[in-house]
Amino acid sequence: MLRVVGEPRRIDRAIKRLQGALKGVPARGVRLTWRGGELRTAIHWTRDDSFWWAFEPRRARDGISARHALLLGYAPNPPTKRESITCEINLPRAGTDRKVAGIVVADANGALYLAHSGRMGGARSGQRKAGFRDFLADGVWRKVTWPDGEESEALIVAPLESPRLTRLLGQFVDSVRRFKAGGPARPRSGLCVEPMRVESAVTACDRRLVDAALHEELAKRGLFGGAHDLFSLRGVRPQPLFALVADGRADELALAVGSLSLASARNGPDIRPILIVPASLADSDAALDALPFACVRFRWRGARAVFDGLDDALEG
Repeated sequence: MLRVVGEPRRIDRAIKRLQGALKGVPARGVRLTWRGGELRTAIHWTRDDSFWWAFEPRRARDGISARHALLLGYAPNPPTKRESITCEINLPRAGTDRKVAGIVVADANGALYLAHSGRMGGARSGQRKAGFRDFLADGVWRKVTWPDGEESEALIVAPLESPRLTRLLGQFVDSVRRFKAGGPARPRSGLCVEPMRVESAVTACDRRLVDAALHEELAKRGLFGGAHDLFSLRGVRPQPLFALVADGRADELALAVGSLSLASARNGPDIRPILIVPASLADSDAALDALPFACVRFRWRGARAVFDGLDDALEG
């Protein structure tokens, strides 16, 4: 269970971690605008992840406590002297405040995470408060416990110690942009094995990045997401069927192998089962080479997952 952090010292630690992890090209004197206000400040553009960010203090007002404001804007191109804010993650400086959407949470080991309640200001007319939850149904949603014992659900944006924090934050900004623009939710990628309900939030965040990278690689090769549990190659048989192991836990690996084996037994030559595993696991477990289906290794290149042996696996 994740617990909401309210101690000022731990919140300050989380903010410093965010500020230390987020890099970018500075742009000074930028005029930021949003519904109901504007601000001139310095921002930082993270080119590879297509967003800019800035931290601004906020005084207490209208019953809302003093807070840190992480301002974020979608930016595939260098920012200009005038930019629109895509979203704002507010974090109380001390204590907890359900009126702001930003939350710092901690797991049982004390690791800190940036989370969001899912409430979106500036949404389009007719969009419900629960709309973002529905829009981002495949996000890393987890129950969190507040200091008074109440529970709620929150989106885990990123583990603060993750080396892929910036990529995960950029993924969040892009999701908010598409939601506010009224765009459709992205279709589920079609990996055949559902994530384990008990997997850690860290693993779940990484899984989404690996899943997205695999989808891009398959799209480059002419594959597209089917309506249910597989990617289909137009007019080609057998169809590839994937299972992703995100962190190499024994129970997760057993679920993936078992699911592919069962699918293969049911569908016979109509499918080509392919197991996707971390390179560190594949390199240390010789038993994977004895499986009756292909095993593709992935490794991290910066914040992007790259795949070894994918073309060989697709060709059979």
